[in-house]
Amino acid sequence: MRSYHIEYGCVSSVGKIRKNNEDNFYADAHIREEIDSVDDAVVSGEVRSDSNECFAVFDGMGGEALGEVASFVAASHTADFLKDKDQFEEYIYELSEILNQKVAEETQARSLVLMGTTAAMVQFAQNAVYILNAGDSRVYRLSRRELVQISVDHTARSWGGKAITKFLGMPEEAGPLSPYLAEAKYRSGDIYLLCSDGVSDMLSDEEIEEILKEKKPADAMCRDLVDKALEKGGVDNTTAIVCKVKLF
Repeated sequence: MRSYHIEYGCVSSVGKIRKNNEDNFYADAHIREEIDSVDDAVVSGEVRSDSNECFAVFDGMGGEALGEVASFVAASHTADFLKDKDQFEEYIYELSEILNQKVAEETQARSLVLMGTTAAMVQFAQNAVYILNAGDSRVYRLSRRELVQISVDHTARSWGGKAITKFLGMPEEAGPLSPYLAEAKYRSGDIYLLCSDGVSDMLSDEEIEEILKEKKPADAMCRDLVDKALEKGGVDNTTAIVCKVKLF
């Protein structure tokens, strides 16, 4: 059985206009612990495919400080769940259900009407990659030098811009979460990008593809994506995780 190494990098920035960072992430047991910090969060490393690791980006919703609470709840409970993950189990859908419940419980505990977070998640298992998303945080794949968005945006037009139609923390009366789910094989040389809309709203797919095609380490690609988004306005919090797949 072939084994793969996943080289990853992650950068999360508050952006140029926002006063706080409502994004969070999970990458190989790392999350953004200091939710009040305006400093960039930067992590990088490498995992093996047989470690059955997950990567995730969460973009909080709710206004004021509530969005960063929702995304932190999702990130911290992801870390708790994955401490005891099975080496061969596909768990990403079960995890999304747990996170949806945990964010909803936190909303109720604070006597709030609504608080939530988007989710873009990728699980690298031994023989397959599993993709899940809810909201407008995205997953892209660059394979054989062709970039494809492999997540689905859950948005609708509204008077204030765009409305998120699926997210973690949805109230029971809204029905089941029903996130987008996909399964695929992966190849050596594939590159996966998980990002909040602070990246995808600022950069075109062509600009993203150009950066991912550069022969750079994963953490340098993340830095380039975030810096480019900031250069073009940086109107939202900006988080990117790049995962480069290599045959071991």
